[in-house]
Amino acid sequence: VDGLAEALADPEGTAETDIDVVEVAGLQEQETDTVLDKTPSTDALYGVVFQSFDDEKLGLPPLLLKGLQEMKFVRPSKIQAASLPKIWAGRELLAQSHNGTGKTACFVLGMLKAVTPDPCPQALCLCPTRELAKQIGEEILKMGKFMLQESGIKLKVILREERYASGERMSDQLVVGTPGKVWTLINMKVLATDRLKIFVLDEADEMLMLGGLGDTTKRIRQRLPKSVQTLFFSATWTDPVKKFAKQMSAVSGRDWSQIEVQRSFIFNDQVRQMYYRTQGIKEKEARLAEILNVVTVGQCIIFVHTRDAVDRLATMLEQNGHTVSSLHGRMEEKARDKVLHDFRAGTTRFLITTNVLARGVDVPAVTLVIQYDMPIKKGGGADPETYLHRVGRTGRFGRPGCALNLIGDNTEFKVLKQIEVYFSRENLISEIPQDTDPEEFEKLLKAQ
Repeated sequence: VDGLAEALADPEGTAETDIDVVEVAGLQEQETDTVLDKTPSTDALYGVVFQSFDDEKLGLPPLLLKGLQEMKFVRPSKIQAASLPKIWAGRELLAQSHNGTGKTACFVLGMLKAVTPDPCPQALCLCPTRELAKQIGEEILKMGKFMLQESGIKLKVILREERYASGERMSDQLVVGTPGKVWTLINMKVLATDRLKIFVLDEADEMLMLGGLGDTTKRIRQRLPKSVQTLFFSATWTDPVKKFAKQMSAVSGRDWSQIEVQRSFIFNDQVRQMYYRTQGIKEKEARLAEILNVVTVGQCIIFVHTRDAVDRLATMLEQNGHTVSSLHGRMEEKARDKVLHDFRAGTTRFLITTNVLARGVDVPAVTLVIQYDMPIKKGGGADPETYLHRVGRTGRFGRPGCALNLIGDNTEFKVLKQIEVYFSRENLISEIPQDTDPEEFEKLLKAQ
């Protein structure tokens, strides 16, 4: 795309368009269009209050409104009220909001509103995992149910390598997938990009991480029309990734908007965060088994650091009489699908996993998240963004939840404290005394 390389290489960001700054709450240092704070959802954001999705000022097409009503969506959440008018206006948007506040609905509605029955790809959404791609596809089908039925518009979720005949072209208007598989289809000329209108990056900070998914994402953007509208959504942003997003989007020539949550307010207060200190791995394993014996929860996700740890911990818990499921990236795709399907259906209560499920995946019945291993970066040190996303697997859409961190040594305790410093929240994570009886965990960890 003409100009993209120069924009991405611009060290000062001089290729950026101006950002319209409207102060709603105390701003951080970065220029920001709208800052979401802890005020009630009825407060005005960007000068507009939407009491319901059928507000004429919101401008939802009747068939999309009908889909939302069937899903029991009544009032737009704070992020929806702030972002939808900007999306309708065709602005480039970098949007941040708490986990479980309805970010997916924002860009799904944007995609659905943008497409027409013309048989070609017009809206493309990239996300980091196949599990999240499937979930986004399901949301598109639910929200767009009546629109898709009447218009004949089709959705393609790219989950695996598929065979295409020579010269075959994808005619689906809505496309969702992970960067690697989407890039393959673009190179095969199966997925034409010349008529794309809207480009969405979900979990955008992960999607733009240089040296990882960001390299493929950048190559995909270079193959899209210069004027495509780009939407970036995530619960977490680092300053370098934020700058990269702005530079990537500057080539469109569109007006820019940014919605941000102050770092100290980013956690959902409906989720209680606690930690319990153990003396090494053997005590940690024993304590976890005891906790699962006595704690009554809807469902629980247990996060560990490696795929080998998933298998080891699952074996240990099964030997202690627990029925558990496990999921990690080394598993076959069909096995991963079945595990997540069964967990969503409530067939199993406990799911042990790696960070493959840390982002985006929504299982409303999860009331407890246990971080058996604290999240650390590849080079060492705390990984606050992953911590936030893991905790965000509970307390979805205002439901109560609880997050327990099992601390096995001083290194993990330092990681925990680094996380509190990063989010500027002293005593964010409260301690459970070491002499607490297992039965007491029922009261302490019960979501309220």
